[in-house]
Amino acid sequence: MRRRNLILITVLLLSLTFAAGCGENKNAGAAGSMDQQKTSETTVQNEAEPETSQVSEDSEQDETEAAATTEAGQDAQSDYQIEMVSYKKTNLIDISYPKITGWSDTEKQEEWNTYFENTAKEAAGEMAGDTEEMNLGANDSVVLTYTVQEQTKDMLSLTCQSYYDYEGAAHPSAALTSVNINMKTGEKMTFSDFADPDETAKILFAGKDNTDTVQGYTVLDPEGNPTTEITMKDILEFNFIWMEPTEEALAASLTHFDGDVDDYGADETMGESYVHDGKVYVIFYVSHAMGDYTVVRID
Repeated sequence: MRRRNLILITVLLLSLTFAAGCGENKNAGAAGSMDQQKTSETTVQNEAEPETSQVSEDSEQDETEAAATTEAGQDAQSDYQIEMVSYKKTNLIDISYPKITGWSDTEKQEEWNTYFENTAKEAAGEMAGDTEEMNLGANDSVVLTYTVQEQTKDMLSLTCQSYYDYEGAAHPSAALTSVNINMKTGEKMTFSDFADPDETAKILFAGKDNTDTVQGYTVLDPEGNPTTEITMKDILEFNFIWMEPTEEALAASLTHFDGDVDDYGADETMGESYVHDGKVYVIFYVSHAMGDYTVVRID
């Protein structure tokens, strides 16, 4: 009996010891699980932080680029406006001219506006000093219209399309001229301000004998579309009709394009230029049969 009681006591002690051990292991396991979960959460959080940081950096970069783009767009905008004024309009006459408003240089603004108005008066035969013979007849037709080709805070480039059909004349005539203004100084700009005359002459003269393979320029029709009806060879031969065209003579001429008549040398041809969408366009005069003028875009 005594021995049996000892056995029972021993078994009970072992059971209690085992239960206590299991409890400790269970608590340790739970604590370990919590620590592991906490460690995992920390790891996930740490892994996510660089991505959040990268997104933040990308957002800041996008905002900076957007701000720069907006600022560049604002810089490109002009602080002046151009309005077209109808000077005279009848069944046979349509004359208008540009008027600059809002230019900070009010003195230059008035000077150029006077010039534009005088071109309209001249086209209508109303300039002071005109003789009776120069005034428009009842059946004479005149069209004078300006087009803004480029308008930025730094420059203004316009073209003037004119058409004259005088009664008794052999045929009507058309012309395309240009006006380029440095809006910072108020002074007139010329071809040399837009492109290098020597380099341009080299490009254009290459088309004199190699029309099919030449690159770097495009001859345009009156609607502004590329054309093969007239070639650079045709243009050069007419513009230097008194001599064999040379690259040197063309370069010297381009140096004075848009300048005064007195600026040109004896072996130079006259012409003008303008800017449109950042590209330079050159105006050459040709025969009436060829269209009176032609435009070449420098590519």
